[in-house]
Amino acid sequence: MSQLRRIAGVQVRGAESAPYAARLLAETFGSSTDGVPVHLDADPALPEGTYRIEVPAGGGPGADATGDGGVRLTGDPFAGLIYAARELTELATERQVPVGVREQAPGLALRTLWTWDHSTNWDLRQLGLQEIGALNPYAKSADAFGADYRRLVDFCSRERIGGIVVYGLLRDAHGGVDAARDLCGYANERGVRIIAGIGVNAYGGIYFDGRHRYNLATWLRQRPELAAELPKKVGFDIDEFGDLHFPASEYMMAACPSQPDNLAWNRDAVDWLLETIPVGGINFETGDYGSCACARCTRRTGGERTSWSYEAMRSVYPTLLDTARRTGPAGVPLRHLVEVYWDNIFDLPAQRPLADLPDDVAYQYCVNRGFWYDNRDRLTAAHVEALPHSTNVLRTHAGSQWNRQRHSWVPQLYADMAARVGVAGMRGLTIFGEAGAYHPTNEIGYLAYARFSWNPELDWADFWRDEVAPRFGGEAEAEAFRDGAGLLDAPAADAVALDRVRTDALGMVAATSGAVQRRWLWLAERAARYAYSAG
Repeated sequence: MSQLRRIAGVQVRGAESAPYAARLLAETFGSSTDGVPVHLDADPALPEGTYRIEVPAGGGPGADATGDGGVRLTGDPFAGLIYAARELTELATERQVPVGVREQAPGLALRTLWTWDHSTNWDLRQLGLQEIGALNPYAKSADAFGADYRRLVDFCSRERIGGIVVYGLLRDAHGGVDAARDLCGYANERGVRIIAGIGVNAYGGIYFDGRHRYNLATWLRQRPELAAELPKKVGFDIDEFGDLHFPASEYMMAACPSQPDNLAWNRDAVDWLLETIPVGGINFETGDYGSCACARCTRRTGGERTSWSYEAMRSVYPTLLDTARRTGPAGVPLRHLVEVYWDNIFDLPAQRPLADLPDDVAYQYCVNRGFWYDNRDRLTAAHVEALPHSTNVLRTHAGSQWNRQRHSWVPQLYADMAARVGVAGMRGLTIFGEAGAYHPTNEIGYLAYARFSWNPELDWADFWRDEVAPRFGGEAEAEAFRDGAGLLDAPAADAVALDRVRTDALGMVAATSGAVQRRWLWLAERAARYAYSAG
């Protein structure tokens, strides 16, 4: 049995380095002028998320390295101290904590949830919920934006997920600049980066929706000669979803990447964004719903005709990434992601135009679930080494509406991805985070993502025992829930089979209470809904 030390009150020293961490400690142990000193030491040399906890046995001044018998928490300036404080509070039982040294570092440095504002639903009391879309109006009230994302930030801070990509971060309908500032401030305090999702010449530009000078539709109304020539069909195809058409609207307007004035406008917009909003980084995307077919672009690209253009990326990113290269919250460098689009990670010839792009950002390759299952054995260290850049991230549509899995049970898929990404030497994994953790299928998926992206070598059996089984009443019960949830996605499931899931789930509702009961009640209602539709 490990030795325990009682901490009946704390004196937090260095609270200015991490005020939220200091608050967590005070809330758990209580503040006291004669309490145990707890030192918060920010170390900028540590990788983000890394931390160390040192709890000496005590003994008064001079008994240990702190010089006063106190506890020392060391971490990077942005997230590490918050993670350390959370772990220390979680270790506490009746204000006693284990003596010794504990060190943690993330296995995957870039752990990110990807969202659109309009379909991010973490506060389910709101009207106007949407569950799909990429160019949607915002249908909720203005205050719902903060209500949803604060809950998501709290979850990420608690589960050590480093960032949230937000497309639609800047939108008049939910508060524009002020709402974005408030969200970023809330997230920065809790060690979570808000990463602005921006379209370069597409997807609304930097200010997604509103009469703003850096909104793309506003710009192109003023300069219509700078618009892209898009194909007749604006949209894309994903095997697991089908043929997607975007409705004609201001949201899907696009600018020509061969026009120097558009590049200058995008450069100024990025500069304005980073001067105005305390974001933690930018997720850059040049648009995936059609590349420009004007004569100038056709000559430059040699007739490249795909939903996206590698040549367009090569023409705009050097300038924009140079503009975006600066420090952000807590004085640490901003974290930027560049989309390289989907199901193309093994097409090295197509990526040649990207080879000259800057190497100090992360390049993000998306995969769909079918492509992953067919090709995952090809994700090797040798292949990752052959990619054009040194920092690469896998992003997936699996577990989202784009693969018809928004509320599906996919935790083992995320665990498999994280493990393979880690072995292959990629730096991160990004999944969709729009559906709230109220849905137990999503909750377990997020927990699997969080645990395996932190430690890609984690054993699945340990995760199942420690994280999944207690949430459903036991290991056998968790397996029954998994099987019942899986039947919801089975095309051949009939009303009789679904009603059986409902009946079994209601039996568990009667036998349990609290959060365990809530999870089974979700399955019972969902199965009843599906049985009704199948009948």
